[in-house]
Amino acid sequence: MSAIETVRNFINALEANETETASNALADNFLFTGWTPQPLNKKQFLSVISELKVGIPGLMFNLHNLDEHDDINQGAVVTGNIQIAGYQSDSFEIPTLSLPIIPQMGRSVSLPVEDVSFVVQNEQVARMIVKHTRGGGMEGLLHQLGTDSPIIQ
Repeated sequence: MSAIETVRNFINALEANETETASNALADNFLFTGWTPQPLNKKQFLSVISELKVGIPGLMFNLHNLDEHDDINQGAVVTGNIQIAGYQSDSFEIPTLSLPIIPQMGRSVSLPVEDVSFVVQNEQVARMIVKHTRGGGMEGLLHQLGTDSPIIQ
């Protein structure tokens, strides 16, 4: 399987709320950076996504513009763009990020396009790095839902 296919399968599993499939696509030493103040490990990342999907069950990453190249030090690197979007249909909380309950606002969210890189090793995603974009990330999502609570990790 190509690195791009590995990344697509991982993102598709997240969007479909297939946590076990998404977990299997991640290396044990997976690290997610750029969307939260501190990096998230595999368990923390999957928890945050699951917690978000409680309130925004149709959360989509809208992964596009994928390109793959090899990095002698890291393995295969897949670059592209994501644009998080969805409709909040229920209240939710994200204890992983020490956030209070986010009340149900009945709002759609659509974050700006963000650059993303994935490092793929042994057909598993080892790193997901989102380049900070103004209005993006977890703070941008919370702001669109009317919450400006600071993220404490």
